[in-house]
Amino acid sequence: MSLLNAADLAFRYPSQSDSLFQRVSFEINPGDRIGLVGPNGAGKTTLLRILAGELEPHAGAIVRRRELRLSYVPQVSRARGEVPLEDYILAANPALAELVQEIRSLEPRLDNADQASRYAGLLIAYEEQGGFRLQAEAEKVLDGLGFNAGERQLPMGKLSSGQRTRAELARLLLAPADLLLIDEPTNHLDIAAREWLEDYMARLNAAFLVISHDRVFLSKAATRIFELRRQALRAYEGDFKFYLEQRALREKQAWESYTAHERRIAASRQAANRRLALAARVAKAPPGVRASKDFYRSKAAKVARTARILRGRATRQPAANKPWMEDPIPPLHFPNVATTGGIALRAEGLTKTYGEKRLFQNLSFHIQAGTRWAVLGPNGCGKSTLLRILMGQEKADSGTVQLGARVRHGYYAQEGENLDAARSPLELCLAVHPGETWVRTILGCLRLREEAATRPLRTMSAGERAKVALARLLLSGPNLLLLDELTNHLDIEAREAVEDTLSRFPGTILFVSHDRYFIKTLADEVLDLSREAHELPLL
Repeated sequence: MSLLNAADLAFRYPSQSDSLFQRVSFEINPGDRIGLVGPNGAGKTTLLRILAGELEPHAGAIVRRRELRLSYVPQVSRARGEVPLEDYILAANPALAELVQEIRSLEPRLDNADQASRYAGLLIAYEEQGGFRLQAEAEKVLDGLGFNAGERQLPMGKLSSGQRTRAELARLLLAPADLLLIDEPTNHLDIAAREWLEDYMARLNAAFLVISHDRVFLSKAATRIFELRRQALRAYEGDFKFYLEQRALREKQAWESYTAHERRIAASRQAANRRLALAARVAKAPPGVRASKDFYRSKAAKVARTARILRGRATRQPAANKPWMEDPIPPLHFPNVATTGGIALRAEGLTKTYGEKRLFQNLSFHIQAGTRWAVLGPNGCGKSTLLRILMGQEKADSGTVQLGARVRHGYYAQEGENLDAARSPLELCLAVHPGETWVRTILGCLRLREEAATRPLRTMSAGERAKVALARLLLSGPNLLLLDELTNHLDIEAREAVEDTLSRFPGTILFVSHDRYFIKTLADEVLDLSREAHELPLL
């Protein structure tokens, strides 16, 4: 028996004239491991919220199995307050949460015999309900998601947004559930945590539907793929590789069918035109032939009738919709980027410490002009701090940074730029580059839809705003790009477009990323800031 059935779902936001999606139908069965993919703004998060019961569809119905245990973790955590992280995680089990609250309230009053007896009874009940087993599993999950011992004792309100999102994910993984709905779980995970999550989810008993743009994660975690695109959902009964193959095959067949349909119509019209031309010739008697004009007119009418039949056959053919095709990325020459040679950037003996935490020590490296470097390392090791030091936005405790001759750097911050939300992408980009044709070319290369170019930024998704920020950076003309987690919030096609665009960039790139596919595609060299790498200079 299926866990959940969706039939003919449709949804439209009040600010939109068209439905976000319509006639969406599918089922989720026990053991399903489903990846939900699609472009930014297609409605993936909205669909998850509908399945979770947070939104009501405008049409259609959802049938859930009786007593279905469903857990949902949003892309951005809503948790706040003074509840310690560990207690928040254990509260995934409501029965245990009540016991934990009672146990915590009694701990300061154990000098009273009655209270001590009550405390002991609560501990026994906690053990019988699997509390200590859950604690042990919680330790594994928190460790796998990159929480250190100090962070586990912090109240939720003191955690960063990324830490709260990881806490929500940990709580979800530990919740007693039959179906998990997960929105972008890898956004705030480093590479080690992503690999841990892939292995952990492979052992889950619960079914899950997960939104993700991480191609490696989808390849390892999902065995079914749902694609939400252009208002419709299509299910692919196979893994991510199968999805890519079948989607390419379906698109190829659609174009072949459309081309054959157009060819048949064109052939019928050409044959009809030839018959009409023949009828005009037949209507005239040949020179020197004496015969009734009615005889030749009759012959011409018969030929013309076959022409009309052929033309009618062409017009009666059912209409064929032209398959959707993304515009190809045009040749990019970046005429506004000055070429350089030699060393683009040199760092010598960089050391940075926050309080008692040393991020890196005596870090030295040099970057050859025209190369692309990936900065790797776990969360909290100093990757973003290093980029800010190289940009001159933050000072190192010691060491020097030197740019090469004619090198001009530009920075994409992980938190995004402080762009005017009331202005459109076209206005924002024309402010740094006056050529509208080139501006539209760059926006198109980054797969920002043409109609979105004139919409206010506040109406756009996080992924669309990221594309605008990168477009502004490329248009401003730096020949050294420092990019911090550029692919966060970008859909798969946008990531591929960014990879293609940056691979054509003639300057130097230093980028922070946890997207393994993006790193493999783009990086020539790797600068590893893991603890082991600090012991030796990186040259």
